[in-house]
Amino acid sequence: MSRRNSANRREVTDLLRQEGMYIIETREDVERMLDVMAGFYADDALFKWVCDGKYDVTTVKNIMRAAIYSMPGFISYADSPQFNAVAVWVPPGIQLLSPILYLKNGGYDLVKERGFRIVVKLLTYQGYSSKMHKSNTGKNDWYLFSYAVNPECDEYEFGERMLRPITKYGWERGEACYSEVTSDRGINIMKTAGFQVRDQGRIPRSRIDYYGVMV
Repeated sequence: MSRRNSANRREVTDLLRQEGMYIIETREDVERMLDVMAGFYADDALFKWVCDGKYDVTTVKNIMRAAIYSMPGFISYADSPQFNAVAVWVPPGIQLLSPILYLKNGGYDLVKERGFRIVVKLLTYQGYSSKMHKSNTGKNDWYLFSYAVNPECDEYEFGERMLRPITKYGWERGEACYSEVTSDRGINIMKTAGFQVRDQGRIPRSRIDYYGVMV
C-alpha cells in the first residue's frame, strides 16, 4: 500500500470513529461481519445464482471471506459493537481483488467443496463487474464492496447512517464513490446515501440484472 493510501486510510478510520462507528480489525470481528452479510443477502439473486439456485450460507460466507482478505487496504466497520450494520470500502488506487490471494484465502477450498462450476460463475460475475466499474470511474474511486444490515433492523435508516461519512469524504475531495447492486431494494438503499444509478446491464449467461451506482 502506498504512503498516500496508508494516510488516507488512517484519516478515514479516524473520521468513522468520530461518527461513532466500530472499526473492524480482528478476525473475530470479520466473522461477526460475515454473519450479518450472510443474513442480509439470503434473498439476493446473485448469490442464489452462484450457488446454483439454492442459497447456501456457508458458501456465501466463504466467498465473501476470501474476497475481503484478498483486498489489501480495505476499510470495514460496524455501526457499533452490536453489529447492527456493516460496510466494507476499498479506497482509491487499491487493487480490488488479487486472484492469487483469493485462492490462498479460501478460493481453492471453494473449488474443492463446490467444484469448478462455481469458479466459472464467479469469474463471469467478476469480469462483468470489473468492466462496468472501469467504464464508469476508471476504478479510481471509493468502492463500496459490501453493505449489510441485521434483518431485525431498518436497512434504509442504517444505509444513510453507515454510508454517508465516506460519500461525504469522497465528495469533498472530488473522489467518486461507486458500487453495484442487483435489485430495486439495493437501489433504494443506495439512494438513501446519495447514490444514483449510472449504468445497467445483465451478467452474462444469467438472468441477473446489474446496476452501477455512484455518488
